[in-house]
Amino acid sequence: MQVGLTEKEISEFAQKAAQLILSGRDSDSAALTEYKSSAQFRAGVQLACAAMVLVIAENNARIAQQLEAAGIKL
Repeated sequence: MQVGLTEKEISEFAQKAAQLILSGRDSDSAALTEYKSSAQFRAGVQLACAAMVLVIAENNARIAQQLEAAGIKL
């Protein structure tokens, strides 16, 4: 039993977060636009999103265990 987001929702959330971070904005300077297109920045974004997915997945399991221990069935 998982509580909260499904695996599909977690994956979609991470993809949308990465797209938002990587997308350009009208107010971005030329230097920021160039940095956002660099492999280093993109790798950092991917790492951050992967960490976010792991935290969400870990909390889903913990919450499910706590509810199950309390005798709450969903």
